[in-house]
Amino acid sequence: MRVPGVVGESDRRISKRGLPALVAFGLVLFMLVAEMVMPVERASAAPVDLGPDGYFSTLGAGALPVASGNWASTRRIVFGKQGNMGTYGGATVSGGYRTLAKGAVASVPDANSFSQYGNYADTKSATTSVAANEALLWADDAVTAGFAFDTNIAYRNTFDSATGSYRSNLATVSDAVGAANYSPFEQALLRAAPVEGVCTAAQAVGCGSGSYTQQSDSVNPYRVFPLSVGDLNGFVGTTSGWVSSDGNLACPANACANGASGSWLRSAYWNDATGAFNVWGGGYMNADFTGDTAVGLRPAVRLVLDGLVLSALSNDQSQGASGDLRLTYVESGKQLHTWSASVSGAAGSRTLSLSGSSDLGADMGWKVVDPVTSTVLGSGRTSAGGNMALPETLMPDATKDYDLYVWGQQDGSAVDGLTNRATEPVKATITGWKVQVPPSYGIEVTGVTSGGLRAYRIGDYTDAVFDHTGALGSVKLTTPAGLVSAVLAAAGVAGGVGVDAGNPIGWVGSHWLGYPSVPLTDDVTSAFSPFAGSLQLFAQALAGDTASLGPVAGSLPAGTFSSLSTVTLPVSGPGLYLVVDDSQASGGSLPIIVGTRVFNPDLGDDGGLVDFADAGVKGKPRLGRASLKTSITDVSKRVVNDAGMDGFDLGSQVEYEIALQVPDLSSFASLPYSSYVFALSDVADAGLTLPAASSVRVLMDVDPSTGASSPGTDVTGTPGLSVGVSGQTVSVDGLKAVFAEDVSGRVANKASVPVGSLIRIRYAAVLNTGASLSSPGGGGLHPNVNTATLTRSRVAGVSSGWDDAGPASESRSAVAHAYVFGLDLVKVDKDDTTRVLGGAGFEVSRDGQVLGFVQLGPGVYRLAVPGDTGVLSEVFSHTDGTLNILGVEARALSLRESTAPSGYFKVPAFMVEVLPVWNTDATEVTLASYRTHGTSLAYVSRDGRAVMVADPAHSLANLPYTGGVGILILLVLAILFLVFAVRPYYLSHRAEDKANILG
Repeated sequence: MRVPGVVGESDRRISKRGLPALVAFGLVLFMLVAEMVMPVERASAAPVDLGPDGYFSTLGAGALPVASGNWASTRRIVFGKQGNMGTYGGATVSGGYRTLAKGAVASVPDANSFSQYGNYADTKSATTSVAANEALLWADDAVTAGFAFDTNIAYRNTFDSATGSYRSNLATVSDAVGAANYSPFEQALLRAAPVEGVCTAAQAVGCGSGSYTQQSDSVNPYRVFPLSVGDLNGFVGTTSGWVSSDGNLACPANACANGASGSWLRSAYWNDATGAFNVWGGGYMNADFTGDTAVGLRPAVRLVLDGLVLSALSNDQSQGASGDLRLTYVESGKQLHTWSASVSGAAGSRTLSLSGSSDLGADMGWKVVDPVTSTVLGSGRTSAGGNMALPETLMPDATKDYDLYVWGQQDGSAVDGLTNRATEPVKATITGWKVQVPPSYGIEVTGVTSGGLRAYRIGDYTDAVFDHTGALGSVKLTTPAGLVSAVLAAAGVAGGVGVDAGNPIGWVGSHWLGYPSVPLTDDVTSAFSPFAGSLQLFAQALAGDTASLGPVAGSLPAGTFSSLSTVTLPVSGPGLYLVVDDSQASGGSLPIIVGTRVFNPDLGDDGGLVDFADAGVKGKPRLGRASLKTSITDVSKRVVNDAGMDGFDLGSQVEYEIALQVPDLSSFASLPYSSYVFALSDVADAGLTLPAASSVRVLMDVDPSTGASSPGTDVTGTPGLSVGVSGQTVSVDGLKAVFAEDVSGRVANKASVPVGSLIRIRYAAVLNTGASLSSPGGGGLHPNVNTATLTRSRVAGVSSGWDDAGPASESRSAVAHAYVFGLDLVKVDKDDTTRVLGGAGFEVSRDGQVLGFVQLGPGVYRLAVPGDTGVLSEVFSHTDGTLNILGVEARALSLRESTAPSGYFKVPAFMVEVLPVWNTDATEVTLASYRTHGTSLAYVSRDGRAVMVADPAHSLANLPYTGGVGILILLVLAILFLVFAVRPYYLSHRAEDKANILG
């Protein structure tokens, strides 16, 4: 609204400086309220949710559409080629098929299509078996000209035979039709298998007497085949034999195409070796001479329904109660790369706007499904003539989530084959006529391996609860119905006692998955141990029988981790997964168990995938993140409670595990037991406070007293074994006592402890205030190092990879690194970044919890540890603009400016995250960098060593960066404009009023 008044200096200033700000402000508002459609990139994973297809999904297992109804009322499927281009013999084909059965349907050995006229053995045959999730289709016409059943001089009714590898002409033509009349893609959809109810005697003999019990399965597999005489009874319902016609059997207009008088059946006529059955074009069955050249092939096929994403009207790919149907199948490996979707139009004329790119081009297909009834409500395609109208009358509930499936599509053709090819579909929802895209679940995997990774879903999430910050509070873990027995068995192998038989994965999660409780559960850190623990044994048991875990739910190919990489392994949805490396036998990773993050819909698409607020704290695993775990060597050492691979806060406990293998002592037969040495020394940096000796545990994966597998057997108290802590050194002497014995004065392996058994030494150290700190962006990486050294006896030269430790001994070391990070921030003027700002105060929080700090100097603050006094909840930048936050792990910190420098607005709250990059075996950080989000006013400096925080100065140009204060200023200015504009107007009219009264 323009307010009339005097244009003065204030207006001129607004025109020069305020207008861009107001325009920017308006654009911000527009971005907030405008409804925008953005491309969505999706990753794909197996198994893919295809949803119901439309027609076949409405047929129950064992359905017989023609036999239970009739030929005319059964939907016609267009499949294969039409016309005569590229067909067998150039014959004209219609491409039409009817569904006779949907599997599973077992073969019936003595189906009799002549039962109306008696129980004649020579008119019976076995029916075609139909597998589960498979359909038996029969063409609506002959697709060849007439030809003889058998082309030998002595005509017989043998279909095929192992004798002389004989195949009849009917069998040969069936194969030829299968190779010519369908696209290669369609051929792959037809199951090639033996067919039942045929004569397999030597051709010269044939089948001329006996009964249907002589019938056999064909010697060869067939994709395309003639029906048997028994099929006409079992799948078409025919019992009238050759006396009366059956409209279900007739060719169109009672005359078969290509001049054929009828179609061959594959069953023999049992009282005549030269006779076989056929169906005349008018629907009569007959026994005919096998040398008759007037009868053609009316093919049947067994169509595999796996991969079928849609059956829809052939003309525009919509849904309808009548009309020919065309099929759309997923082509393995084809992916949809980007796509966008939105609903446009008013009520009664709403359409789906859809675009994208895929391995099959730019054309797309779609369907809308009612998730409650699992019914396809509507479908279509973007290619010419395709339907894009939404089924509004079938979607009356605006609050309901209707499933939307979208895929890239390449349409079939009459010349090449009518079946459409599709990419793996992605799934979204339509709610209130808006397209809602669900999150894409994945697991970030870090490490190196030559192998490929496969993920199997072994647990489902239910009943997620979120806290006030939006973080995950709790989630229930349940066992998928088909995996209960496999998971239960694996838990037993891993030593589980009292496992919940109804929900074994829930039991595993609460006992072994690393979620501490009070009191502590069985094995809370085995989730992180790269080598042992109940969880690792459980994972190995599952990995040994992945066939029982169902289909692969996500994969990455070999070569993905040929060098150190962090790659997202896409998976099929939220839940707990087993990740298996197919190169484990050749040094690849041990199997890993990891859960995905959980989607919180209240947080929207950005940031909606959340973890527990205390993930990574005290050993609690991070969801959605995992590191590859390679096999152990003679001595190795790892930090085992840094599941998130983000280091530690000062004051935190760092759990270490040293893994040793029981050596083979067979070559030490001449060495006295008293002289044999097997001892460990572990030296820590000064920044780590070691525990008391009583807190160091020595564990084994077998029980030395019985030899039974017993993960986590505590052998610390074994006589002869001693643990000591002095200064910065942990010493474990006499380890030989747990695996070696004195045999006539000589050292030897205990029979109860197999060579290669695992010894684990576990303890926790505390990162004290003297710990070394690492800084991103080249600021310096300074790990807190522990070095474990195993010294053992030798009887010959120093072993490869070992160091000489003096006469008759050798040593080998392993190092573990614990990291603590610091953050460097610099406060500057937004409009002049060379101007630094002191006195800016910040509240620092993580996962909704405000952190406390101790000030070490101007602008320098250390994370508070237990025992600190003078703990501050607000930190301030130095006069040179710097703010150093020390002693934190590399997790996202939220900074809220609580006090702005004089003359400046506060910046919006923002997040700072340190991103460490780990080396090949994920034991050492090689690089660290910053990442910011939340506002463009917090960004990483060019050299990467600091986060720049730019405060806007008080000016109209900076109003879009402000909150309530800026709005208040706008209101004040507006009031001032109004006052200056209205006052002259008021005075003028007041004078007029007085004049009128006086007049």
